[in-house]
Amino acid sequence: MKKIILLLSVLLLQAVATEKLDKIIIAGPPANVSHPIFKMIEEGALKEYADKVEFVMWKNPDQLRAMIINKEVDFVAIPSNVASILYNKKQPIKLLNVSVWGILKIISRDENIKHIEDLKGAELVVPWRGDMPDIVLRSIMKKKGLGKKDIKLIYVSNPMDAAQQLILRRADNILLPEPATSMVMRKTKSFPVSIIAPTVFRSVDLQSDWGDVYEREGKIPQAGMAVVGDMLEKKEIVKAFEEAYVKAMAWYKTHKKEAGELVAKNIDMFDPAAITDSIGFVQLDVKKAIDSKEELDFFFNVLKEENPKIIGGALPDENFYIQDAQK
Repeated sequence: MKKIILLLSVLLLQAVATEKLDKIIIAGPPANVSHPIFKMIEEGALKEYADKVEFVMWKNPDQLRAMIINKEVDFVAIPSNVASILYNKKQPIKLLNVSVWGILKIISRDENIKHIEDLKGAELVVPWRGDMPDIVLRSIMKKKGLGKKDIKLIYVSNPMDAAQQLILRRADNILLPEPATSMVMRKTKSFPVSIIAPTVFRSVDLQSDWGDVYEREGKIPQAGMAVVGDMLEKKEIVKAFEEAYVKAMAWYKTHKKEAGELVAKNIDMFDPAAITDSIGFVQLDVKKAIDSKEELDFFFNVLKEENPKIIGGALPDENFYIQDAQK
C-alpha cells in the first residue's frame, strides 16, 4: 500500500511539474539582448510548456519592477546591474545567463580617434547620466588619468538625443549603445555629406579600453536573461528556455539579414538593415550566469565604487544566480 501511495505521489508531482501554462510572458528592452526571443517565439520553442508565448517591451526599470510586483512576467532580458538592483530590493528575480559582452561605442567625425585619450580637449555627448554606460566611461577615464577638464562630458536624456546632435552637426563625438550606433551610421549615410551629415566613424570601443585599463579581456557582462516570480520554481521550463535562447542566439548571429528583418517586424522603430549591421558590432556570447560570476563581481565592484545605487547598494550574493537550470 505504501508503495502505491509513493508511486501516486511521484506521478502527481511529475504532472504538476509539467503542467502546461496558458501563457509565458517574456519582457525585454528593444536592445540586442531581446532579439533572439523573437526567433524563439516564431519557432514555438516553448509550445510544449505554454499555449502562448508573448514578448512585452519594457522601457525603464520602474516599469519592469511593476511588472514583477504584479506577477505579469516570467522571464526578462535585462542589463546585469538592473537585475542586481531588483534582487537587492528583494524582488523575486535571479540571473540565468549573460549574453551581451560589448555594446558601447563612441562615434566620431574624426577617424583618428581610436581610444578615450584621443578625445582629450574635445567634447563628448553622453546619454543616461549616472547610469551604467556613463559609469563605465568615467571609470575608464579615471584609470587613464583623464578628468572633467580633459574631456568635457555633455549629458542628454537618451541615445536618440545624442544621435540628433551628431546628425545635425551640433556634436562631433557621441557615446551610444548598439543598435543605436548602427542606426546613426545608416542615418548619416542617407544624407548628402555637404548638406547635413558628414562622414562619421565608429571610433572608441569602450570594451577594448576597459580591457586595457583593467588588464582583462575586452568584455563587459552588460546584459542577459533573468527568471522571475513563480517561474523560478519551474525548473523544467527554465531549462527549456535556456536551451532555446542559446539556439536562437546562434541563429541570430549567423543569419544577420533574416534576423534584422525579424526584429524590425516586431519592433517597428528599427530599420532591418541597421539591426543586421549591429549584430556584427556587438559581442554576443551566451554564458551561464553562475559561470560569469567572476566577471560580474568585478564589473559590479567597479560600478559600486562610482555609485553603489547602480547595483542596488551591494554585490548580490550566491542566490542571485540560477545554478541548477540544467539539472
